[in-house]
Amino acid sequence: MLYAHFVWLAAVYVMGCGPDGDEMHRLLLGLAPFTCGFAFLLHVTRCFADIHSMLRWLGVPLLLLVPFAIRSVWQVFQAVNVDASAICSTDAPATWQSLWAPVQLMTLLLVTYMLIKVWRSVARDKAVDLRTQI
Repeated sequence: MLYAHFVWLAAVYVMGCGPDGDEMHRLLLGLAPFTCGFAFLLHVTRCFADIHSMLRWLGVPLLLLVPFAIRSVWQVFQAVNVDASAICSTDAPATWQSLWAPVQLMTLLLVTYMLIKVWRSVARDKAVDLRTQI
């Protein structure tokens, strides 16, 4: 779920508006709550050390996608919230379109925070294991 959201968010800048208009943007807005929920589930894996350690490395590609995703969010923010035009047309933006960029940015920040938290907890647990072995 996290990968799908990040890849689509990074690619929406390149894809632009297709024949369905702002369909991809609506899809990403609908996925945001589920992505946030899955981000919180990353912390649940802490009691499973092997899985938690694997998730640490699986988070690296997601973190590499963050700059591309921010570029997409910035493009929509600038078009909708600054220039006051709709995502895929020159009409006035709908209410959901003005919320799109802030919601996506908060989702990115939450997932990034949770991935960093996983990384730090694995490193901390390994340091504790090393101290107890000595």
